[in-house]
Order: sequence, then C-alpha cells, then structure tokens
Amino acid sequence: MNFKIIILAVLVIIGFAVFFGFSGQSSVKSAQVYPSERIQSTISFQNIDNKTAIIGISGISGINPTLISRTDYNYFLTIYNNDTLPHMFFIDGLNVNSKVIQPGENVTMTIYSLKEGDYKYYDRFEAGKKLGDFKIVKVGLLNQYP
Repeated sequence: MNFKIIILAVLVIIGFAVFFGFSGQSSVKSAQVYPSERIQSTISFQNIDNKTAIIGISGISGINPTLISRTDYNYFLTIYNNDTLPHMFFIDGLNVNSKVIQPGENVTMTIYSLKEGDYKYYDRFEAGKKLGDFKIVKVGLLNQYP
C-alpha cells in the first residue's frame, strides 16, 4: 500500500515537472491576454452656414476637431460625406489624402507615422482653406532609465 502511494507521488511530481518544463520552453503558444489597441475616429463633411466643416462623430467630437494619433500606430479614420458636394480629405505634410468622397459615401483611411508632428487637414476641393489640425504624438516614459 505505501509502495503504491510512493509510486503515485513520484508520477505526479514527474508529471508536473514535464508540464512546467514543456510550457516553460515556449512549446505552448501563448494567447494574447489584452486586445491590441486600435486608434480610430469617425468624422463627416457637412455644410454649416454655407461653409464646409468636419464634424466629429465617433472617437472625436466638435466642429473641425483636432485629430490626434500616436507614433508607430495605425490611425483608422472613417470619413462620411453628409454634404451635397464631393470632398477629398487631405493632410498637408503627411501627403495623405482620401479618394473623392461623393455625397452619401464614406471611406476609411489608415494613417501611420514614426515621427511626431503637427499638421493641417483640408478639403482638396477648397485649396488653402484649413479645416483643422492633425497631431501625431509620441506616448511613452518621460524619463529614460539605464
């Protein structure tokens, strides 16, 4: 009887050793614990008092809002055209623009940059008329530790 208990205990210990040895050697695929961050906003072109404006719908609010992204992250920007005229969203300095967005259509753009910066966005069909600001900021530790 004692012999069977000792054999069982040894087998359990060997089983734990094999399990932890196997999982500790990266032989087991790890699952992502946290979902990856997704930076996204939805805006729309609208006519307000006979002037073209950008209105924040989701992830941002206000009229001609400042859009903010992070360095080294994809920024997903969905743009609706709730106006009666076609529009083309353009970020000066990044040389990023949407396709022509007809009334009632929408488009999603992916914007990516490794550098911080302050930019301005426009409607390509109204050259020279700034609609708002687009900022890319670096997010991280304030102090670098050796």
